[in-house]
Amino acid sequence: MPAVHTTFRSQNHRGGLRQESKALVVAISVLQLAMIVVVWLLALVPMALMALGATVFQAVKPVFAKAPTPVDS
Repeated sequence: MPAVHTTFRSQNHRGGLRQESKALVVAISVLQLAMIVVVWLLALVPMALMALGATVFQAVKPVFAKAPTPVDS
């Protein structure tokens, strides 16, 4: 067992691992961010639509409650 343990960074500088291209890192980061946004939208859009529907229902309900009674002639 060596007296000093090698770290990932020291192995990388010695040429033990291949460097990733910056374009690949940026592309993966953008993809991850896009996936996070999609998941949040999939979670929030149905809740927002239900809240909008409840608001519209509450606004329209008094209109139907005050419907005039038919007059017999």
